Amino acid sequence: MPIISSEIRLVDMAKVCPYGKRSLERWLAEYRKRGETGLEPKSTRPKTHPKETPIRIKERVIDLREKTKKCALKLKWQLEKENIFLHKNTVHKIIKTEGLTRKYRIRKLKYKYIKVPLSKGELVEMDVKYVPDLVGNKQYYQFTAIDCASRWRYLKIYENYSNSDSVSFLEELTKVAPFRIRAIKTDNGSNFTNRYTGYLKSSDPMNPRLHDFDLLCQSLNIIHYLIDPGKPAQNGKVERSHRED
Repeated sequence: MPIISSEIRLVDMAKVCPYGKRSLERWLAEYRKRGETGLEPKSTRPKTHPKETPIRIKERVIDLREKTKKCALKLKWQLEKENIFLHKNTVHKIIKTEGLTRKYRIRKLKYKYIKVPLSKGELVEMDVKYVPDLVGNKQYYQFTAIDCASRWRYLKIYENYSNSDSVSFLEELTKVAPFRIRAIKTDNGSNFTNRYTGYLKSSDPMNPRLHDFDLLCQSLNIIHYLIDPGKPAQNGKVERSHRED
């Protein structure tokens, strides 16, 4: 080092060094004392704490824990009989630091799911998704239907996703499907149902006016199922299909 070899004074080095004179003096003293190992950065974490639990009390807590296997609260009560007053959390921290806490085995539950086989057309999932990019500055929408049994899929692009578009898509679907559709499952969108948007607003809530999509399903002898609100995973096959598209 230039300072050690007397090539430059410490005061002059402090003028050009980004660190202060006090830091240079401390580093110089450590270097002269222990060499390059003295310049290695050390942790500034304090070695002691003014409110730290005395070592004899820690040893007493550890000794009681090993002998009695009691919990932190019961150890606290037993220590109070010996005029040792500690908080329950302090006792727990001591036995945890020493690795004396109980290790519980978590039993993993294995569920056995029963998958009921479906036949073609028994259940068809249907949904609508906007086309991500504009085409000629115009937004388009994709109606998709997928059979839960065979994964047969049919989709069509519309300029809107109104009630008439949903009805038109279902009519087209029943014509092109290679099997008879017996049930349809959709979300609760206003283009598929008015159960959550129109029933309570009806003049006769107990006998509300059915949605055009429901009326078409009745005329085609198709059961219309609705998923729970906010649960798109219940329509997972068509949602996964949309993600792939």
